Amino acid sequence: MSAVRADLLLLSPEALSHAANAGIVKRAVRELAGGYRPKLVVDATGEIEATFDDGVSCRWPPGATIQSVRCSCGAAGVCRHRVIVALAYRESVTADGADPAPAVAPVASASDDALARLIPASLLAEARLQRDAGVSIEVRRRAGGEPCDTARLPSATVRFWGGAALETARCDCLRASACEHVALGVWAFRAADEQDSAAAHLTVRLGAQGHREAIDHGPFHQIVEAVARHGVARGGAALMQPLSSARVAAADAAWISLVVADLETWCEAYAKRSALYDPAQGVDLLAELTLRLTAGGLPGHGGAVLGTGQSGETALDRLRLMCLGARTQRDGEGRRTTLVMADIDTGTRLVITHDWQVPEARGADEAALRAAERLAPGVRLEALAQGQLLAQQAARRPDGSVRLARARSSQNSVLPQSADWAQLGSPVRFDNVAALRAEQMAHPNAALQPRHAARRFIVFSPAEVEEPVYDANSQCVAMVLRDAQGEPLLLRRFHERHAPHALDAIAAAGTRRHGELRHVAGVLSWHHGVPSLDPWAIACDGLVVPDFANAEGALAALPLGMAELAGDDPCARHLEALRQHLALLLHHGLAGLPRTWPTDTAALAQRLDAAGLRELSQGLRALGPEVAAAQANPADARLAPALTPLLALRQLHADAATLDQSPHTP
Repeated sequence: MSAVRADLLLLSPEALSHAANAGIVKRAVRELAGGYRPKLVVDATGEIEATFDDGVSCRWPPGATIQSVRCSCGAAGVCRHRVIVALAYRESVTADGADPAPAVAPVASASDDALARLIPASLLAEARLQRDAGVSIEVRRRAGGEPCDTARLPSATVRFWGGAALETARCDCLRASACEHVALGVWAFRAADEQDSAAAHLTVRLGAQGHREAIDHGPFHQIVEAVARHGVARGGAALMQPLSSARVAAADAAWISLVVADLETWCEAYAKRSALYDPAQGVDLLAELTLRLTAGGLPGHGGAVLGTGQSGETALDRLRLMCLGARTQRDGEGRRTTLVMADIDTGTRLVITHDWQVPEARGADEAALRAAERLAPGVRLEALAQGQLLAQQAARRPDGSVRLARARSSQNSVLPQSADWAQLGSPVRFDNVAALRAEQMAHPNAALQPRHAARRFIVFSPAEVEEPVYDANSQCVAMVLRDAQGEPLLLRRFHERHAPHALDAIAAAGTRRHGELRHVAGVLSWHHGVPSLDPWAIACDGLVVPDFANAEGALAALPLGMAELAGDDPCARHLEALRQHLALLLHHGLAGLPRTWPTDTAALAQRLDAAGLRELSQGLRALGPEVAAAQANPADARLAPALTPLLALRQLHADAATLDQSPHTP
């Protein structure tokens, strides 16, 4: 009697779509139903020999991945014949009375011997190097709403369709299966079981417990000293050398490198008199830098907090990306459009950015210029913002951004989409505020998490949509979305000159001119326990992308109302006051500080103390004399020891305030 191939029984049509693509699977299902059926012979070892009437044959040994199966058709990738064999075998076993969906062994139960049999020794050695260097991996179990157990790494996502049957695991990297990411995923599930075997999702850190990352803090402290001493407004030239030294020092730490790059962009923005320059952004970036350098020295935290061991780019297999929304920033004549995409096979958020120009003389033609923009051969910006992308030869960076191949042979193509986002689950799509809050509590400190270009981007599926209103004072459209439990999420979008019809499009979607509002995608923020969403796209009967919309006349019909949250949060107000106060120092430097800065410092410290923020008050009081001494003797100024702890502590307080669970009702 031949052995039952449990690994093939685990290859559901959804799993096969991930291994091949939806088009091939649909064709295979259609041809199988039409009679194009192979003759299957299973020997005593479980090896399957499949022969089709047209002479095509496949041999499928036990434990082999679908990518490694030999087929005589000569297809370069996974062909329809292999998919038909898997489907036909499932049907034949079901007809014999066997369970078509056998019990799946937990991923963590996969043995080291199974890993060694499946994964080439060189890739397994690479996986061990990455593990020992320290890497943070998000583990999501099927019980939490995923289609199967899933491991999300910074550079790849692995679906374990058959649990411990590792030959059914599918990765979105170029190798697709039997890669180093599969081994890292197995080790992550083992660590997750040790921490909490019942948790639907959690983040684990792999790494040798005694291993500490050695990174020289000196170049990064020099940045703090240079910015505080000279200020962005006066010290452009003085900041170049510290930033250059920090860039070199951060070469092997991906997340630190990105922070330094953002600091350079921030400094350049003022030098170029960019409309995007915000002095307070420097406070946030230096706080993140401080927190990462401090926490990154803990054993096993280097990969997660510093980004050590992260590859520059990971070549990806064929991609099927669905656009969840697009947003354009304006900076003079420059435009930067950011598109957030969802990998349909893995549920992973990815980001594509595109820079383009609108000459001042052609401002009235912006829509036409945008319509002509291409991200790559065959990929028009406007079509992609409202569609889905089929791409090959793309590469993924550690922060989730994607670089598309620009060669004409890369086979990029854009198709329409139906905006049916119900197939997506967490951490992309949510249908209740409690789950959003739990997700925020699980990852409270962004500065201690792996950097991701779309970290705060989510899709929300409301149960109830209240009528939108227009706030004339702030030029904003707002509406309240509620989940099935009645908890609110506030949707707000403010007017921007380069997107003149965005508010009109949101008003039209909110008043059901495009059918029932099913999903909203955008950037999430929190205000005293209430989630607020800045919408990038709205899914109704079709997809509405506000930045790319045309006039509809719905905005004029909206009633007037307030777009603000009820109530006031004194703690958040004091934390923001401290942020702006420190931003003055970073912007002006010692020589350009307002004369009232010392008295303002004392008054703010007193208010912080009265509000119960005593550690922040003491830190600010300690900074005041250091600034005065540095102004008197700039050559001996050492501000970093007093400034960096204050920056980090303020950020931690701000993160904690986000988790306030005493929401006001909008």
